[in-house]
Amino acid sequence: MAEDDRHNAFTLFEKRLKKSLVVDDRYSVLDFRPTSTYLHILTDSISNATRISKMYQKETSAFKIKVVLLPDGTVGKTTKGICHVGVSPVRKDCRSASEQVTQVLYGETFDALQIKDDWARVRLDADGYIGWVSLGQVTLFEKDAFYDFQALPKVYVSHKAFGLLQKPGKDSAVLREVVYGTGLSIVRSRGRFLEVRLPDGGTAFAAKSGVNSSAAAKEFSLKGLFETAYSFQGISYAWGGRSVKGFDCSGFVQSVFRLNGIELPRDSGTQFSTGVSVGKDIGRLKAGDLLFFSSNGDKITHVAVYVGKNKQFIHSSGYVRINSFDPKRKDFSEKLLSTFVGASRVI
Repeated sequence: MAEDDRHNAFTLFEKRLKKSLVVDDRYSVLDFRPTSTYLHILTDSISNATRISKMYQKETSAFKIKVVLLPDGTVGKTTKGICHVGVSPVRKDCRSASEQVTQVLYGETFDALQIKDDWARVRLDADGYIGWVSLGQVTLFEKDAFYDFQALPKVYVSHKAFGLLQKPGKDSAVLREVVYGTGLSIVRSRGRFLEVRLPDGGTAFAAKSGVNSSAAAKEFSLKGLFETAYSFQGISYAWGGRSVKGFDCSGFVQSVFRLNGIELPRDSGTQFSTGVSVGKDIGRLKAGDLLFFSSNGDKITHVAVYVGKNKQFIHSSGYVRINSFDPKRKDFSEKLLSTFVGASRVI
């Protein structure tokens, strides 16, 4: 088959596969790597691998395919991983200049799917998001070592920013800066400090005054939810952010609810499908409802949490802030009122 004909055949097959499988690349992999001989197709789904093979069997063209099921041979036995820095960007592609799609925080875990150069493609355990992380900011484990590390007792950071120290003393050098909600693996108690195991080896020390015994409130309350939300006021907006280093709108909402014991999807579009629809009637809204907005009328582009008093809501837009649907208030946002498309009740 001539090179142009092979390229055209590859392209047509790719288009048919994408249309048939309808893969959301935030949560699954469907990559194509054409060579002079084969069309390599990467997927993380056994069912998709089977469907790809069945579709190919119906082809009459002469090109060949190789279906690669992730994790592949580049990962070997180190199929699990843990972030060992405070906040690590998760990028769309394996390039430092690539878009940050989300973040993985110190101590958070993931499945390793593929290694390329200095990058690992991962699936986050927290919400299933897929992207690329720098190998310099994560530690990969074989399963037994991973579960041994995870079996250590945990405490959780209760300050916005918190230093893990080289020695058990307030004047010690900081080895890592970690953020609110971060889980730390305890080795032993040392007076006013805890000795904690670092994912990439060695230990550090954490002041007991800066940690809690649980990641979330033991009992959910609206008061606790809004105390968490208000504590983040003023933190800058960051695309793909889900930490006190910067939040995007859905990362802010996800983090606030997670820290109060309620798991939500990562993106505003999928958050819109969570809970019970309340509709667009502002008079029906209750504190804690999720508010959704569409700047183009086509898809959800923004999310906020309804406060209730004075028709206010809190969200990340430029920075974490409060606005209102009430035209009489100084914090009124005409733009957000005009783009409001509905609410969902998740509590």
